Order: sequence, then structure tokens, then C-alpha cells
Amino acid sequence: MLKELEVPIIETDQEFLQGLLRKTESNPDLEVINVEATPCTSVDDNYLSSATTVVVTGRTKSAHTFKKLLLIKRHPANNTRRHVFRCDPAFKNEAAAFGKVIPALAEFSKCELPFPSCLHATSQRIVLQDIQSHGFTMGNKQKGLDLHHSKLVMKELGRFHGISLAMKCSNKSAFEGTKSNIQELIFVPEAHPIFSASLENALKMALMSLEVYKGITDVAIVEAVHKLRMLKGTVFQRMQALVKPSEPLSVICHGDFWINNLLFRYNGEIAEEVKFVDLQVVRYASLSTDILHFLTTSTEPEVSTDYRDELVQTYHKSLCQVLEELAPGALHVSLGDIYNQIEIHALYGLLIGFLLLPAITAENKLASNENFDSAVRSLTPKYYKKVRDLVLDFIDRGFI
Repeated sequence: MLKELEVPIIETDQEFLQGLLRKTESNPDLEVINVEATPCTSVDDNYLSSATTVVVTGRTKSAHTFKKLLLIKRHPANNTRRHVFRCDPAFKNEAAAFGKVIPALAEFSKCELPFPSCLHATSQRIVLQDIQSHGFTMGNKQKGLDLHHSKLVMKELGRFHGISLAMKCSNKSAFEGTKSNIQELIFVPEAHPIFSASLENALKMALMSLEVYKGITDVAIVEAVHKLRMLKGTVFQRMQALVKPSEPLSVICHGDFWINNLLFRYNGEIAEEVKFVDLQVVRYASLSTDILHFLTTSTEPEVSTDYRDELVQTYHKSLCQVLEELAPGALHVSLGDIYNQIEIHALYGLLIGFLLLPAITAENKLASNENFDSAVRSLTPKYYKKVRDLVLDFIDRGFI
């Protein structure tokens, strides 16, 4: 752990940072006079990369002093962790997303996308604007997001997906070139040994919790448990199938779209802007995978059940507005088309919910290498309730 929290010398390299800022600020006379770096990511916060907050103090030719707050991401120092969790391809994916994909979408749309500004992205290091220093904060994952936050998220997600879809429709060759920079990270054969076990254990815990809390009259739960048991031993393969592109409504997706990767900026107590972070799992897949990932993990309970239609409508309206603006007449996407994609890929959302709910409901931080028995002992009453509510909601919608 201590090794992970050390700051590499390269991240306080004044010459590198000075050259970078001269380029991004279009100011060849800019001078860096001091660099302070603080580690901000422990192993269990994000095991796919490590990060450092860097405060750069400098001055311009006119002697104006400035400060820049940056976030520098790099590979974890632990080589075993890098191999087991496929950190190298994950980092490469995120570097491609920030360095190539987002700039291409921004250039096509002439719009600012909901991501931190990127100053530098290679397979070894990513330098981003530190948006937390600009007032962006993470939501409370145990509480979940209320309706206002959730609508803000869905509106921006619709805009992001809409730009991707519009580019695909209006300039397919350019889009294909952009898309070729990213790769599926999780649901590929080489990732099977680690991620298959995690998914199977998540299903096993969910089934255990449903068995414990089902009542005598819970016929629907009993039937759902029977159906879900049939997934045992095949979860990874089913998820592989679910993330395969489903045309024409596949887009560049965030891939890990839940509350931990959403930061909000407020005007008083009202959230007015959201940014999406951590793009290691960015993939090309059905737009519904991001929608389901968010809805099954990140909202207050009543929001995901009582206001799901309103959220999907918010997403659809935003997506269609972007499509009409950037690729008028190229593709008609009805609200029914979105719901159809959600239904087809519903199992993806359910299994992602099972995977993340232990961490979402945990009273203490869970270790990424925690074994099954230890993980079960860490489960809270909130976990049992959330799993039951999620399954009942999917039953009510005809997804199970």
C-alpha cells in the first residue's frame, strides 16, 4: 500500500509540466516555478490505475503568477496487480479515450463533452484538469442520486451518445477510425480468469440473499430465483454476448457508468453540471448498457422504480435533439427503440447491479481481493433489501 502512495519523481518534473502547459496554454514564455504533488488514489479506490494531484505554480512573461491544479494518472506500481486486473490494456483504453476518441467527437460536434479536459494522454501517463478543484464532488453512493441529479446525468448521457450516433451516421469512415482506438476490456477471453469469478460470486451472493429474505407467499421471487440459478457457470459468456454491438443503436459507451464515476458541480444546493470520469472500460456497445448500468446502481430506490420512464424520456429527448442538430434525417430513434434495447439487454443491468451492490451498500470499504466468505460477512441489511427490490422491479417490468 505504501508503495502505491509514493509520488513518482516524473510527476514533479518541472520541465515536462512546463512544456505541457506552454503547449496547452499557447504561451511559449510561460515558466513553471514550483510543483507540489499529493497522491490521491489508494489501491482499493481504483485498482486499475494510480493518481496524483499536482499543484503547478508558474508565471507568465508579464510576471503574472498562476496556479494550475492537475490530476496525473499512471499505472499501479504493483506489477502483480497490473497483470491480474489487466491494468495495462485498461490504461491504454483510457488514454485512447481521452487522447483520441473524445477529441474526435468534440471536433465533429463542435461541442464540449461532459469529461475533464485532457492535457496529455499516452500509454504511460494521462494528465487531466483536476475538476474537484473546480467544485466538482462525488455523490453519496449509499444514498443514491435523487431525481434532479439523475435527470441531469441522463440528459448528458443522451447528449454524449447522440454525438457518437450522429458521427456514425454522417461520417462512418471517420467514426470507424475513431472507434478502432478502443477495445473491450472486461468481456474478452483473456479477462475470464478474474472477472468470471467476480461475476459468479456476485450472482451467488444475490441468490443467497433472495433465499434468506423471501417470504412464504413470494411466488414471484421463488420463480425468479429458479431462473437466475440457471445462469450459474455461464454469467461471463452471457455478458460477453450482451456487450456485443447491437446495430444501429450501438455507440461509444462509458462502460462503467455508475455514481462513483460521476462528479457534480453545484449552484448553491442545486446540481447544475455533471462530468463523467474514469474511462478505462469505454467500449462500443448498445446505448442501453450505459443506461442500465446507471439505473440499477446509482439512484435512490424510489427514483429507479417510480421515475424510470421519466429518466428514459429525458435521455431520449436529449439524444434526439443532438441527432437532429448534427445529422438531420439520418436516423429516426423512437422512444420505443430505446425501450426495446433496454429490454434486450436487461440481464446486463441486473448482473451489473448484483456485482456493484455489495460495494454500494457496504458500511466499510471492501477490498478488491476479498474472498467470498468474507464478502458475505460484510453484507448489510441494505444490500439484502436492494437486491430484493431490484429483482422485484425487473419482475414487474417483465425482464425476468
